[in-house]
Amino acid sequence: MSNPTESLFPYVVVPALSPGAQGRLVPAYAQRAAATWIDAFLLSGSTTRGDLLSVGQRASLIDQWLEHLPAHRLIACCWTDHDVQEAARRQVPAMVVMRDLPSQQAALDLFATLPTGTYVYSHPMYSPATLDAALAAAAAAAGVLPAGGKIAKIGLAEIAQLRAATGPGFRLWDGSSRDIAARLQAGAEGVIATPLCHLPTPFPSQDLPVLQAALDYVQAELDALPTRPQRTSLLLTYAFGDEPSSLNGVDSPGVDADVNASQAGGA
Repeated sequence: MSNPTESLFPYVVVPALSPGAQGRLVPAYAQRAAATWIDAFLLSGSTTRGDLLSVGQRASLIDQWLEHLPAHRLIACCWTDHDVQEAARRQVPAMVVMRDLPSQQAALDLFATLPTGTYVYSHPMYSPATLDAALAAAAAAAGVLPAGGKIAKIGLAEIAQLRAATGPGFRLWDGSSRDIAARLQAGAEGVIATPLCHLPTPFPSQDLPVLQAALDYVQAELDALPTRPQRTSLLLTYAFGDEPSSLNGVDSPGVDADVNASQAGGA
C-alpha cells in the first residue's frame, strides 16, 4: 500500500536574509534565490527583524528583489499601514503582522481594513489575539477572513481546527518546517522554511523526504545554539561567509528558528 504522504508537497516560503545596511550583498543573494524552486521569499519578516527598518528601507528592499524575481514570488512583511501601500504599489503580496491586538474584535477590525488578497502573520510574541479557530470562524462569518497567513506556535490539532474554521481557500502556512508531512495532513498548505534561508548548495530537490532531511540537518545545528544572535550568526555565515556581522546593518536579537519545539513553531 502506498504512503499517502508521498503525494504531498508543501508550498514553501523562505524568509529572505537582508544583510548589510547598504544591501550590497542582496543582488547576488536574490539571484541565487531566483534560481531555486522555492515558491516565495518573505521580505522584512521577523526572522531578519524587518521591524527595525524604516518604511523606506523596507520598500527599497522590495525594489532590489524585484530586479531578480517576479512579484508573485515575493511576499512583503508589513509592519505599518504604509508598508501595505508600498507593497500594493509594487503589486507584491502583503503579509500584515498582527500587532498589539487586545481582543478578537480588535483583530476583526484589522482584518476589515485589509485589501483583498492580503495575508497575515500571527505570533503570540506580537499580539495577545492570534489567529486561532475561533477568530477564523468569526472572520469568515463577518466576511473579513484574510487570504491566508503565517501561523506561528501552532500544534497539529490547532492546524486541523484552523483549517476546519477557514475552509479550503485559506492559505495556511505553518511557521514550523518540522515534520512537514504531519503538518500537511493536519491541514496546512505550506510551511515557512527558515533553515533554508542561507540557500544551501546543492539545493534540496522538490522531494519531501529530501527536503525534510535538509531542513532537519540545519535545524539540529540551530537547536544546539542557546541564543537567537548565535543562530542568526550561523545562518549569515552559511549564506555570506564572514562579511555581514549583523542583519540589516544593525545588531539584532535574531532569528526564532523554531528551537526545541517539535509540535509548535515560529520562524
